[in-house]
Amino acid sequence: MRYSCRRGRLALAAIALALAAVPLGAQSAPASQSVAAPAGGALSISVLYFDNTAKSADYEWLSKGVADMTATDLASAPGAVLVERERLEKVLKELELGLSGLADPGTAPRLGKLLSAQVLVYGSFIVSGQALRLDAKAVRAETGATIAAAQASGTVADVFAAQAELSARLAAALGLELARAPAPVSTEAAKAYYRGIELYDQGRYSEALAFFGDALKLDPGFAKPGASIEEAYKYLKDFKRQRCMREMNSIRDDIERLATRLSAKAFYSFGDALQAPARFGFKDGAAVSAAFQAHPRAWAGDTPVQAAWELEHLYMELADLGMEYFEDEALQSFCFDRILEISAAAEREYPKDPFLPEALYMRLFVFRERAEWGAMRDLCERLMGEYPGYRMMYAIEDFYEEALEALG
Repeated sequence: MRYSCRRGRLALAAIALALAAVPLGAQSAPASQSVAAPAGGALSISVLYFDNTAKSADYEWLSKGVADMTATDLASAPGAVLVERERLEKVLKELELGLSGLADPGTAPRLGKLLSAQVLVYGSFIVSGQALRLDAKAVRAETGATIAAAQASGTVADVFAAQAELSARLAAALGLELARAPAPVSTEAAKAYYRGIELYDQGRYSEALAFFGDALKLDPGFAKPGASIEEAYKYLKDFKRQRCMREMNSIRDDIERLATRLSAKAFYSFGDALQAPARFGFKDGAAVSAAFQAHPRAWAGDTPVQAAWELEHLYMELADLGMEYFEDEALQSFCFDRILEISAAAEREYPKDPFLPEALYMRLFVFRERAEWGAMRDLCERLMGEYPGYRMMYAIEDFYEEALEALG
């Protein structure tokens, strides 16, 4: 009865068809809780590499690291379009510009034109002992005029807490509202990743790949290394592993998008977004449809509990593929922990939801894989006692018998 990603793909397709028959708009948010899209259309932004003011070699990785994480945060704001780091790297090489050249206000118009950016974000950081300060300013590319500024302080051990604060303040100064809170990132994992990025930008792909792998081991929830590993495999012509990582990255992307829906100020379904696009950060109905077509699995679930169940399935599938392709036990353990957290949150927030047994049922697969037979027995007894009409009762009975046998 091991959960299979192959069965999971078929099951999710069936789930999507079943959910299509559910009335849209269940538990939709009232207008007073909506998130309005920023006026004035999309704002094209490029976050340039941060200047290492104290020139500390130990923290040089923060130059690209803080810039990249800030760009990722700003990209979640409706109405903001961020220039990809790879494009920035290419332009800087073509112009033969280092950080000193970036700091020259006279380069802003040319740089903005080459990057197709309306706004350039300049940043710097300084480390003194264990203290850290981050500064950023946004300038209009065409004129070089400053239009927003932000500052944050913290410690080097928790640099990305300060970086997240900087992102939030900069977004507010630009009139943008981040669609999600910046995800916590292990500082050591980020350090390994951005050291790998520096090697990657130098064309040293094998060395970069090792650092990317270390980053994922340190923090399996850190999504960025996965995409970079996929790209490194391409340059190393390891096309099989590239394909495997691409499949996993697709799931990671859907996980992030579905989690963003669940963590929004007001939960919304596909139907809700179609009926009132602007309330949920979309330009119009066509933009909603395009988002659905690009990532249909990220839109699954018409209520929070249904969406939570779908998120559990995505994590289980990611764990399954990680083991199948790379024997990645760290990723499997991380995904299992997330499934338990999602199930607990659904139970805590929606204890009377009729769909709750589905979210609880996913715990059984985790308990079985971890040989937690007592927890598996107890949950089976609860499901059989409280939800006797549950559609998967035959499977729960099998789980129960297996638990009793293991417990002797």
